[in-house]
Amino acid sequence: MKRTLFFLSACLLLAVALTAQPTKGRLDIQLNKAILQPGDSLRITADYKDGQAATPSLATLEIIIEAEQGQRTRLRWPVINGHVGGTLYLPDSLPRGKYTLLAGVQSRFFEVVGKIQDARKPDAVQAMLLTKSGDWDEQEIPVAADGSFVVRNWLFEDNALMAFSDAKASGQPLNIRISTQLDSSFNAVAVAGRAFYVGNPSAAVRRTLNQPVEGTAAAFADGGSLLPAVLVKTTAKSPAQQYNEEHSSGLFRSGDERLISLLDDPGANSFPNVFSYLQGRVAGLEIEPFGLSGGAARWRGSPVTFFLDEVRVPAGQVAAIPMTDIAIIKAYPPPFLGAPGSGGAIAVYTRRGGEATNLPAGKQVFKVRGYTPSATVLNLNRLSI
Repeated sequence: MKRTLFFLSACLLLAVALTAQPTKGRLDIQLNKAILQPGDSLRITADYKDGQAATPSLATLEIIIEAEQGQRTRLRWPVINGHVGGTLYLPDSLPRGKYTLLAGVQSRFFEVVGKIQDARKPDAVQAMLLTKSGDWDEQEIPVAADGSFVVRNWLFEDNALMAFSDAKASGQPLNIRISTQLDSSFNAVAVAGRAFYVGNPSAAVRRTLNQPVEGTAAAFADGGSLLPAVLVKTTAKSPAQQYNEEHSSGLFRSGDERLISLLDDPGANSFPNVFSYLQGRVAGLEIEPFGLSGGAARWRGSPVTFFLDEVRVPAGQVAAIPMTDIAIIKAYPPPFLGAPGSGGAIAVYTRRGGEATNLPAGKQVFKVRGYTPSATVLNLNRLSI
């Protein structure tokens, strides 16, 4: 059993710390530098003390980063013993200009609150966590008389799957509802802000980068009141449909494709390659499994273009993929906009780890969101990372 944990740095950076706005605690934010270029790394560290000048053992830091043009993104990192640190990589596509970084502390740490809806309430549930990287852990959680329970003591990055079953009768299905408290609105107990610039600022802008950024706790709340936590619901979708929703994008979400799942087809591993496997499975798709390049395909007389994890590749590369590494295959009839000459396409997606099929049967499975990776790319095209 393993857990995916953050690797936090305790080093001090050569920057002046800024004091939080007067709220319930004190938050100091430090940046490794205020002027950066695309390709640079922005290192952020923060130290937090509560209103009694004490260092809380666990809390959460929410960060909002906004560009001059109005694009923004949101991150969250765990605060452990009053300290947190992380690194943002600045891609070449990041717009040049001034950025505002506003940070707020919520005293809550990651936890899941659950309620068993069945009339029969077990004394305990078995909770399993499966991370996106394939690491997993499990623990037995006591259940109160009214069916409520709380899961704590898990720290992980990105999305994960959480599954529940009766601790004493693992094959007995349970009707459970859960909520993750970090996904609800909150009143920040401390707020602080900094500014940084990507590119070459003027002398006037340079002078503003060392000044405190004004911010209030209202930026992290909805009208100053706490909202109910976002409910994470189970779904009746197949593992292939869930995988497709999470990993396909852009043109590959056409809705006209034929989705073929290898996640729940153990017989697929007996085929030598994708071309042999696809023979006779898609109407109108003509497969030549043993061509010079390992295989070929035509659809309505036109050549088929191949993609591996949404990157165009030659047929030979697709033929060389071990069947055990493939999660789903998507066949796009012509005309497919991503193919030259508007021909058809075959997109092969590989297993990433953390698929629901890796969990034992008889468990109720939910998708939960953990913390932002401690080292990640700054992406303003996503609301939260």
